[in-house]
Amino acid sequence: MKLKLTYDNFKEIFDKSPIGILFYNKEGNLVDVNSSALKITGTSSLKDCAKLNLFNNFYVASKKEELLKKGLIKFQAPLNFQNSEDNHSEIPKKSKTAFIGWTIAVINAGYLVQIQDITESKNEEPLKSEDKYRRWFEDDLTGDFIATTSGQILECNPAFAEIYGFDNCEKAVKSNICNFNRYDWVNLIAALKKEYKLYDHQSWHKRPDGRQIHVVANVVGIFDDSDKLVQVKGYVFDDTKRKQAEDSLKESEEKYRLLFDEDLTGDFIATPEGEILECNPAFAEIYGFDDCDMALEWNILESNPFDWPYMVTRLKKERKILGYQSWQRRSDGMRIHVVANVVGIFDDSDELVQVKGYVFDDTERKHAEESLTNSKRQITEILDSIQDNFMALNHYWNFIYVNKCAAEYFGVEADDLMGQNLWERFPELVRTRYDEMFRRTMETNEIQRFEAPSIHRTGQWFDFSVYPSNDGISVYWIDITERKKLEK
Repeated sequence: MKLKLTYDNFKEIFDKSPIGILFYNKEGNLVDVNSSALKITGTSSLKDCAKLNLFNNFYVASKKEELLKKGLIKFQAPLNFQNSEDNHSEIPKKSKTAFIGWTIAVINAGYLVQIQDITESKNEEPLKSEDKYRRWFEDDLTGDFIATTSGQILECNPAFAEIYGFDNCEKAVKSNICNFNRYDWVNLIAALKKEYKLYDHQSWHKRPDGRQIHVVANVVGIFDDSDKLVQVKGYVFDDTKRKQAEDSLKESEEKYRLLFDEDLTGDFIATPEGEILECNPAFAEIYGFDDCDMALEWNILESNPFDWPYMVTRLKKERKILGYQSWQRRSDGMRIHVVANVVGIFDDSDELVQVKGYVFDDTERKHAEESLTNSKRQITEILDSIQDNFMALNHYWNFIYVNKCAAEYFGVEADDLMGQNLWERFPELVRTRYDEMFRRTMETNEIQRFEAPSIHRTGQWFDFSVYPSNDGISVYWIDITERKKLEK
């Protein structure tokens, strides 16, 4: 059997409900209110608040559109309103600010409002939050502190005490952070007054025990109602090791830069396409530029369009190339010969991304070498063209040159004698006229001439001329067999 509620039943529920209930008509004017609502709002009777309009409440007014759209809204807001000038206030202000949970529903007659006092639960939240904050503050590895503008520490956590060498927080709060670096603190306070907060503020501090530390801090200014800076809240950490490593690296980089700039070798870094990314003055000079800035606008590929791609191809396989030689053109068109050591720089995918090189101008030596090679070639051609015998020995009696006729005299190929020792290769010459005259020239540095029979061909006679040289001796001999026959 279904229970049918009468008006009296509804009225009893309305009056005895522990939840504050308020009825508003469609215009938002208050029509009825129960005793719980009066108690929650601190109002004595309906008459005291009969002229109140629901939408005079700032929080309700801001949600009116949402209410009309959804038909029901819930929110929490403080009950602490000021009376308006026309006395059409919402709900009179209580002696202490209350925090209310609101539920507003659209009904046929207007609006049904339910309110509950949740002040106590709200008051518990800050306590929990404060306890949570305190644990976070104590356990934070960053040095947290609050100080006056003069530097007096008001509060700090254990990490702060440890950073500055104190045994505990009690000793730390008796100190003045200004003493760690007075000049820095004065500048920090001046900056805070303008910027309100500073990030990544770095400075060197001297701890009470005399140890120098480098700290990085984020600091926030705390201002009073007249916008005067009254306190400083900061979060610092000891950055000494990183700073020392950074300074050491910077010093090394400065030394490297000095060596790089003063190196007589042309140092450069380029892309695989030949674009110069960095170079030293020696490189600029080698390639005919007035300064490095001009060289950085150049492409080394222009020095030899065929040589650079070939070298890059080799680098991809060999990673580095030592003593690479090539003829190139300077920026002014002058032809130069360079010797280079080049190293490939590869990314994580093993792709060649840069080329680091060290070059020097080898043009003069190369010209001298070519000139000497040409001279030797000419002399060789001349000596090989004559029909008489010629050979050259160094100070160790090793063959350094033998022409074709002399090689035929010994009955061997000329190349077979190069580097061979005369006495070891032909021991039959030891303690002979040859031995005597060759050694006399080597020892006295004087020309010797003598006649002697061939050691290989019976009946043949030769006229020998032995000349001293910087390398050893040179021996020239001609066949005088026919003359000897006539004389006989």
